Amino acid sequence: MTRILLALAGVILLAVTALAAVWLLGQLLTGLGLFIVGAAGVLGRLLWFLLITGVLAGVVYFVASAWRPSVRAPVRPYTTQPEVRRAAPGRPKRGLSGKRAEPTPVPPASPALSGVTPANPAPAAPSAPEQAQTEPVQTEPAPPEAPETEVAPGGPVRSGG
Repeated sequence: MTRILLALAGVILLAVTALAAVWLLGQLLTGLGLFIVGAAGVLGRLLWFLLITGVLAGVVYFVASAWRPSVRAPVRPYTTQPEVRRAAPGRPKRGLSGKRAEPTPVPPASPALSGVTPANPAPAAPSAPEQAQTEPVQTEPAPPEAPETEVAPGGPVRSGG
């Protein structure tokens, strides 16, 4: 009788263990299914967001390009600057006649002689009361200024700053 009771207990224990294993496998598959469904939902929303964003960005690009000016400045080709020959470091710079080149002082440019128009031009002809109030204009030329830098003997000639 003991063998029958032990066999019956073994069968019941085996059935309960198999049922627990099936339940646990169902729980794992349910969790995996929920994860997959959740990930699919997130990826689906992300896809919709990217599609809507792409369409709106295209519309914005199209509308913004409509307000560009119709006449654009022509593109000039790149031109290289001519190569400047420099004197050797140990030798003084010489002019065309073979003599040592000295810098020539340049008087300051007066605004009346330059061809540049001012940003706020004065009226063309002042009236008679305004002519009486103007200051006298200096007619003698300004004295040339002395150069600020000394020319180093045997070195390159450089200008002010």
